Amino acid sequence: MKASRARRGKLAKPKPTRPVKTDQRLTSFLSTESHLIAIVSLVILVFLCYANSLGNEFVFDDIYLVAQNKQIRSLNLPLLLGTYRPLRDITYALDFALWGEGPFGFHLTNMMLHAANTVLVFVLVRKLANDLLSAVLAALIFTVHPIQTDAVSYISGRRDLLFSFFYLLAFYSYLNYFRSRWSVRMVVHLLLFIVFWVLSLMSKEMAVSLPILIFVWHYCDAWEEGPVWWRQVLQTARRTLMRDKWSWLVLSLGGIAFTAYWVTVKGASRRVRLGNVEYWGGSFYTNFLTVIRVHAWYLKQLVFPTPIAQYLGAFEVSQSAWDWSFVLSLGIVAAVLLYGFWLLNRDRLMAFAIFSYFVLLLPVSQIIPHHELLADHYLYLPLMSFGLFISLLVRKLISNRTLSRKTAYALAAIAVLILAAMTIMQNRTWQNERTLWAANYKAVPNSPRAALNLGNTYQDTDPEKAVELFKTALQLNPTPEIKRTLYDRLTVLLIAQQKLSEAEFYVSEVLDKAPNDFFGNLWASQIYMLRKECDKARARLSLANSSTGKLREVQLAEQAEIQLQQQCGIR
Repeated sequence: MKASRARRGKLAKPKPTRPVKTDQRLTSFLSTESHLIAIVSLVILVFLCYANSLGNEFVFDDIYLVAQNKQIRSLNLPLLLGTYRPLRDITYALDFALWGEGPFGFHLTNMMLHAANTVLVFVLVRKLANDLLSAVLAALIFTVHPIQTDAVSYISGRRDLLFSFFYLLAFYSYLNYFRSRWSVRMVVHLLLFIVFWVLSLMSKEMAVSLPILIFVWHYCDAWEEGPVWWRQVLQTARRTLMRDKWSWLVLSLGGIAFTAYWVTVKGASRRVRLGNVEYWGGSFYTNFLTVIRVHAWYLKQLVFPTPIAQYLGAFEVSQSAWDWSFVLSLGIVAAVLLYGFWLLNRDRLMAFAIFSYFVLLLPVSQIIPHHELLADHYLYLPLMSFGLFISLLVRKLISNRTLSRKTAYALAAIAVLILAAMTIMQNRTWQNERTLWAANYKAVPNSPRAALNLGNTYQDTDPEKAVELFKTALQLNPTPEIKRTLYDRLTVLLIAQQKLSEAEFYVSEVLDKAPNDFFGNLWASQIYMLRKECDKARARLSLANSSTGKLREVQLAEQAEIQLQQQCGIR
């Protein structure tokens, strides 16, 4: 225990298997000036990689979260109280005040936040690994990995940038707090930790994992090799809990309280209601099988990235444990986790890199089912752990003389250049709605959302193409919400094309399930009006009027009334 206390708060550094000669040029590089050069270079690299995203338009969720969101036109109390991600909306309001309605300023803010996060990753890895080159390599991977475009090039990805910024600051503050016990600095760092964690939670709910990350950091630090592995696992857990037991209690209660608020009060998870949990595939069993496959896909995205804007309908839910894709995925995920435990006796920081990666993904691992099964932007902060692992692996290979220093640097440089080129090309995908959904539909042609949204981009320029894509989407087993939208889109286009019988078929699909549906009755009145069946048109419009609720619906009903009077006369 004395040895354990002596190391308290500081991960032990691995002992090199062979002595490493001191490189005078490397020693010279490890200076204050070198740190500044590294930071400035990383920031410049961010802007070089993402400069071509500054001209991109508002796309996907940007349209209603930013472009059409009247609440962000000024700083007001509803921004703080109205959503479960208030800090994100406040930054949108600040962008609007600074830059106006155009997307340029919003993209620039995203780039600056990514640059700030890159610097924080550099600083944090430098502190953990005590090695400048490892910090640079980890930050480079975090900076240029093309999966990051889902958070940086996409204005609505602001949630990931913001929560990561305050999350990294909170974790850094905690490390300083723990290593400066019983001092004025300890109090300052503790207060900073609390403030930064709250701000991270206000940016995105993934920040709830921070107490678990801190526990894992302590666990890796407290590990001591023993003859019986399972006993050592339990003993290390006990030592970890005893290190800061009151902090664990407060942090755990805070995390549980926030999760309860997030789920029950704000209703942020659309698949969880009081007394009802809608698991993926219909049961906890199928939910678990699917999540394992999702984690295997994420691991694949780290080493062989194929960025995709969205996965709804593109990722099949698992139904059997004997399915080859689940068996393979389970083997990959289990192997990585077991490798992490194996590393505890050899390199605790590398073990922490593996475990922290999975901890950061815990909130989106469908423990509480969420309406998005998976998304590339969930990997934004976990890429820090991936970068840390790769940088430590390279250091170990050099230390063991498996690779020469020059060879390792050359391979790292090639990898970074390839990833940076992929990022620059992927930015073009986010250029506008057409480029985004064309790329998404090409990558996942079985996704009804991709077909729907690509069809939306053709409604004005090529209605026939839009109808074709909407019909395709209906054949891909869409969710009820998407199916209802498709019926509306098809009906409007078919009425405009005077294909009234076909339009009536889709309207009847809506009215059979919801006879008082506003839009169903409105479109039915349009069809009857064009057929000169005035009495039926009036009856349907009357039903539509009785179902109006939103201002837009009232306006459409009034326009239809005027049109009916012109077509059929006043009664």
